[in-house]
Amino acid sequence: AVSGNGNSWGIPIGAIFDSKDVISQRAFKFALTRHQQESWRRDPYFRFNASNTVDIINIEDNFQLASAICRQMSHGVFAILGQKSVLSADIVQSLTSTFQMPYITPSLTPSSPRISDSSFELHMRPDHTKALIDIIEYLGWKHVHFLYDSDEGLQRFQHIHKMMRNGTVQWFSVVRFTDVNDIHDELRLADLPDKKSLTKAFVVDLSSEEAYRKVLKQIPEVGMNKFGYNYLFGTLDFKSLNLSRYRHGGVKVTGFQLLDEEEDHPPPEDDDGQIYPKARVQDEPARQLRSQGFVPEKLPIKAALTVDSLKLIESAVSYLLNNDSEVFRHTFRRGELYNFNKTKGVPCSTRPPRPWMFGRTLFDLMREVEPVPAGLSGTLQFDQDGYRKDYSLGVYSMALDHGLQKIGTWTPSNSFVSVNNGNHTGFDPDKSTNETMIITSILSEPFLFRKKRKDGEPVLMGNDRFEGFAVDLATKLAEYVSFNFEFRVVADGNYGSKIDENGTWNGMMGELIDGTADLAVAPLTITAERERYVDFSKHFMEIGVTIMIKKPQSQRPGVFSFMEPLSVEVWMCIIVAYLTVSVGLFLVSRFSPVEWRRVKGEGIGIGQYENDFSLFNSFWFSMGALMFQGSDTCPRSISGRIIGGAWWFFVLIIISSYTANLAAFLTIERMVTPIESADDLVNHPTIKYGAVESGSTLQFFVNSEIPVYRQMGEYMLAHPEVLVQTNEEGIKRVRDSKGKYAFLAESALVDYVNNRKPCETTSVGGKLNNKGFGVATKQNSPLRQSINVAVLKLKEEGTLHTLHQTWWIRKGQCGGTSGNKKGKLSLTLSNVAGIFYILIVGLVLAIILGVTEFTCFRAKNKRDDTCTITGTGCLKPNDVLTNDGYLKNTNTLTTLCTTPNEREDWEVAQEFNGTQIHTQRPAPPSYDACIGFEKFGTGAEPDTEVKFR
Repeated sequence: AVSGNGNSWGIPIGAIFDSKDVISQRAFKFALTRHQQESWRRDPYFRFNASNTVDIINIEDNFQLASAICRQMSHGVFAILGQKSVLSADIVQSLTSTFQMPYITPSLTPSSPRISDSSFELHMRPDHTKALIDIIEYLGWKHVHFLYDSDEGLQRFQHIHKMMRNGTVQWFSVVRFTDVNDIHDELRLADLPDKKSLTKAFVVDLSSEEAYRKVLKQIPEVGMNKFGYNYLFGTLDFKSLNLSRYRHGGVKVTGFQLLDEEEDHPPPEDDDGQIYPKARVQDEPARQLRSQGFVPEKLPIKAALTVDSLKLIESAVSYLLNNDSEVFRHTFRRGELYNFNKTKGVPCSTRPPRPWMFGRTLFDLMREVEPVPAGLSGTLQFDQDGYRKDYSLGVYSMALDHGLQKIGTWTPSNSFVSVNNGNHTGFDPDKSTNETMIITSILSEPFLFRKKRKDGEPVLMGNDRFEGFAVDLATKLAEYVSFNFEFRVVADGNYGSKIDENGTWNGMMGELIDGTADLAVAPLTITAERERYVDFSKHFMEIGVTIMIKKPQSQRPGVFSFMEPLSVEVWMCIIVAYLTVSVGLFLVSRFSPVEWRRVKGEGIGIGQYENDFSLFNSFWFSMGALMFQGSDTCPRSISGRIIGGAWWFFVLIIISSYTANLAAFLTIERMVTPIESADDLVNHPTIKYGAVESGSTLQFFVNSEIPVYRQMGEYMLAHPEVLVQTNEEGIKRVRDSKGKYAFLAESALVDYVNNRKPCETTSVGGKLNNKGFGVATKQNSPLRQSINVAVLKLKEEGTLHTLHQTWWIRKGQCGGTSGNKKGKLSLTLSNVAGIFYILIVGLVLAIILGVTEFTCFRAKNKRDDTCTITGTGCLKPNDVLTNDGYLKNTNTLTTLCTTPNEREDWEVAQEFNGTQIHTQRPAPPSYDACIGFEKFGTGAEPDTEVKFR
């Protein structure tokens, strides 16, 4: 299209972005740049110009947004690509409808009352309110918690609540996040109304992808990412969310994906296939957006919608110019737009308002342009109200049993279409029936067993005779598929194995094949051989063959169990460290002058020193620190203190580590199992092993390609005495074998039996293979597909997990001992007998050493002669005592006391050359008989002579 003077037209368009939305700004810059490059190749006289008409504002501020729109219309733009919010939606609608200015918005805005005649807005982002409703109904939620953070979310909830007033949801709980950076209290509040429910459903509708990321991070922090929690996220970019913390907790999350790379039918191509060849996420525009750094590697939906908005304006203007190149001849001159009466631009100040003369034409073309342009987000088609139509949303889900996977597609025309069977509900109503179906099963706890009738109760009839996991599972299936059923126990008591080459089977398999039963709900393993004759559903329980043995006796604790927290090497190292530190401290103290001190006292020579750290004291210091007791002597030198400090730190760590491990070693009973794996079982000389003769477990070992397993199968076939007819027989044989028989069975059965009284069995070696139990139907049964989908639905809802918890865990008889005093772990005498032995040995050794020390000391100081104690002193043999009480014929009085210490500490009276020397100190009270001599005589004959015997 060329003007009269031949100049190229730079058609002005306006753009308004929120200041926080950097990605959309970059995407617009990319799209505009790409348009300029393509325009020179396709039509050098057709290009857009937005150099002066891009405003970055706060879109929630009505004044800023209104000013930006009026400024751009006054400048003269053909259309405006702009964002808006709920707060500013009314001002946008008012201005655009008054001045008939096309306003293309990629913002997330919910459905609102639509006025077709006055609306000039085109909403690029699809309205997914109806999609939320359909998925809620598909999932069968009864109680829904709606979490949102903006007015858009509140408006969407009001719309959902109005449309589902007579739907499946019984009640809604609504919680608004005031600050998505900290929502812990709001999450706990949302979880409170349905606290005791096993299944909880949440719809999370947030204002931005950043808000979704913040909320997803905080949900696990309050423990709401575990089994029983179900989330439906209102984002249209579900695959871009980080769901790593939701993969293994048991929670189920569901969401929508607008830019779906797995879409089987891409939108139609452009007329020449050049600009947007297939409008797919992996196509050239998306690759250029990522490669040039305009947007992240994962293309955000807001970037794609911005690019599509410019594509839509381009298609409408191009259509006008192709049909009439002179259409803008008198309206657009020298790059400026003139409205009615040659008014420049479309000013807001004119009275009365003068609308944009080509506004209605451009708006209608963009809404109904042919051919339909294909964008990154799909075909750009709109209804009369300016909302997207004929688009598709991929529905994705992630749960414990599967990663992120597509479960279906939602479209406005067909609603939700599941990938499993191509219909909305997931079940074919034509195949459901109210006839009574015969369900064959086998008596095997906890799957199926007869109820115990109490005295006085009426005789149980029909299905009331049985209970167990299989009964509960069949009841749930009947609710979904709408059929009645009757349980019958298999006549021959077998699971099902082929008995001849003509295809004759026994057990439950035989009853299904010959038409005696319609379904088999039992622990029936899915195998390739069985699949040839019957149809199996998806497995309702994952199992594997495991080894059941009699639980070994607890290992009797040894006398020195208290030494087990540390290995022998560590104990030896501690002893060596103790000796080394003690000797090192002794040597350092000898070398250091600080440790020596002068000895004070009368009669002690000058220059005499002593050292407190003798070899014995050094060992005593180290022992005191090792026992956390300490000693009276402490090193004074720096070197000695360094050794002491290092030793204290060493002792602190060792004792702390020892104490931490001691409780576990003394209170936990350890069992020593004779085998730990299948290899151990094969090589064990005394333990026999077997399986059910007509079950799939035996066939697994016989047909296995693993040498060890094949050897086990050959052994069982060669020794038929190890095979049993029923699981009960095998379990009884394990319990009665005193550890000499191992039973090979499915892990589901083994886990159940291990948790039942008398609690004498256990499993070893883990699962030897992986397989599953499935619901079996006759081949080509009308119930096959419905049963299959019902099992998947029960698995996704967590119902199967709940049933497993009920029959295997909650009804177990060998579980925790909470509340039972006998279950509390306590130390017995056998655990700590060793420390009592050490104490007794220490006491006896101390007594022996004490007696020995006393005896040796007495022997050393015992005199060969005798001593007589009189009222006036101590007399040695041959000493005489006169009548006056004086000693005679003694040149020296050696002592008046009995010990060397007494002779040293006390001065006593003695005679030397006739000189009298009297005591200078008072005698101790215990030695009154040894003092008191006042005078000495010479030459007198004694009146009396006294001697000790």
